[in-house]
Amino acid sequence: MTGKAEKELLHKLALYSQMIDLYPSEPKYLRRYIELLLQLDRESEALEKLRLLERLYEKGGSKKEALSIKQLRQSLDSSGSDFTQTISPVLSSVNPAALSMLMRNAKRIRLKEGDYLIRQNDTDENMYIVISGELAVMVLYPKRSAPTLIHLLGEGEIVGEMAFLEGGARCASVVANSTATVLELSQKRVLQCLLKYPETGEMLRAESQCRRRLTIINGNRILERLPVEEKRHLAQESSIRKYESFKVVRRSGATQNWVGIMETGLIRIVAEDRNGKSHILEPIKPGDMIGEIAAVRDEAVPADMVTVTDTIILQIPMKVFQKAMANNPRVKNKLMDSAADRMASTMIRIRKQAKQSV
Repeated sequence: MTGKAEKELLHKLALYSQMIDLYPSEPKYLRRYIELLLQLDRESEALEKLRLLERLYEKGGSKKEALSIKQLRQSLDSSGSDFTQTISPVLSSVNPAALSMLMRNAKRIRLKEGDYLIRQNDTDENMYIVISGELAVMVLYPKRSAPTLIHLLGEGEIVGEMAFLEGGARCASVVANSTATVLELSQKRVLQCLLKYPETGEMLRAESQCRRRLTIINGNRILERLPVEEKRHLAQESSIRKYESFKVVRRSGATQNWVGIMETGLIRIVAEDRNGKSHILEPIKPGDMIGEIAAVRDEAVPADMVTVTDTIILQIPMKVFQKAMANNPRVKNKLMDSAADRMASTMIRIRKQAKQSV
């Protein structure tokens, strides 16, 4: 469509919008408005208006017309169902007017199984809503040969809100797990919606942060073994804390009240042997856990921990972590095996340092 043709259609659309306002119970103006929307490829908005037109015909007793409009609506909607009736818990609390505004002018994208919607490290900031099908969210962590499944997203779920709200590169890939249809939301419309309905922004931010915490949890080779619901519970109950360089994270002998997972940064560990001599142990790096051994053994912190660079840590409340371990003895056993290996490595390192200092 040329720019001139689109401009003419938009002009007609504006005129019929006024006619609808003047004659809200007259279906012929609404019908023409819908035809113009379809010519402009604004299917999501047309679907919304088709529902209204269907109700107008039903109210006026035109059952044949109402059935015709219903069939047209279902042919446009590949799922053959009312999207608003299959909305996810994430969007269920959103003001209906805000949801309608988000979906207005949205572009419909159809995906085949295996098609990529988003690729990790891309820099676009588009947001989407799943209309039908299922999408898999995958993260390729450093030093891993295959991506890790983080989420499965179904009808009514939001996709890509983290990049939109926080900027930066995509932290995950999103792949169609089956034939799927999504709506690509207009960035301009989303911004307008957030300004008009601030509570929608809070909802998006909360969901984005929860998914970010879940991504950090899956980045740990032991906790990724937990059931999906258990990991989501840990994500919901945890928080993210930022430390500047050369800040004390924990002191030796302190009481623990959280277990951490590193997202970014570097932490140095300094421990004393029985003779009171200090030793620098293996650093804690992204994906590593902090304090999990003392948590399982219910002990005090065994060493000083200091950030070397700006560091971000996911902090899981102690009681929440201990309950997760109690509910999943196999994961707890893996944790204890990892602890034994780390302790053995630590003792070897301390002995080497002791010999070098003689």
